[in-house]
Amino acid sequence: MSPVSPETRVDPRHSGHAHLVVVQPPFAPPLRPDERPSVMAHDPEAARAAVLSLSSVAGIRREETPSRLGHPESPADRGELDVVRAAAWGSTVKVTDSALVEDGVLSSALEDEFRAQKKRHPDARIVAVCERDFGAAYLKILVAVPGAPDLVVEGFDELEVTGDLRATLTAAGCDPGQLVDDDEDFVDYDGLLHVLTGGALSVYADEERVESTFVVEREEEGEASIGEVWFS
Repeated sequence: MSPVSPETRVDPRHSGHAHLVVVQPPFAPPLRPDERPSVMAHDPEAARAAVLSLSSVAGIRREETPSRLGHPESPADRGELDVVRAAAWGSTVKVTDSALVEDGVLSSALEDEFRAQKKRHPDARIVAVCERDFGAAYLKILVAVPGAPDLVVEGFDELEVTGDLRATLTAAGCDPGQLVDDDEDFVDYDGLLHVLTGGALSVYADEERVESTFVVEREEEGEASIGEVWFS
């Protein structure tokens, strides 16, 4: 597929975003599902390095002044799909990149990056998540926690779990009973992401944490994935 021009509009009915969180040991005691994370200083250089480590990124064209952490907005055109946000707080790095969104059918950008980051950081706790709504809502969560098999949660109307939710939470030092009922008929996935990432994916109305914003050049692999998921 030929590269899509920057001015090409994304179908307004299409929305989605994807995050990657890497937490290095030693791990802090886990938060409770309702506990707010502490504010830590942002390291722009570490954030820049995290963005350059992505398989979809060939380089950085522009870096903007760090700004308050916020909810990601869905891209309006092809140019906005080259915007990557990243935060580095202590031992935690969070990256938000729409090029990692999967379609739930053929694309594997999120999973490929998850596996690449596992090789790069074998002792880290790694969480990757994408949410997509192109007329049908799709969710995918990938979790690597030392001491437990990888966890995969994905699906459209119904979510399929591969792995052991309770084993993953226990290995992370969390109480599974706070997030999973006895029969696993109900799982608090927002809470699960909150405790496993130390609150990196939670955003508050009076947010004090900051992140950096980058406009990137894409590798051929990233360009192909963007075209496949957002414009095919």
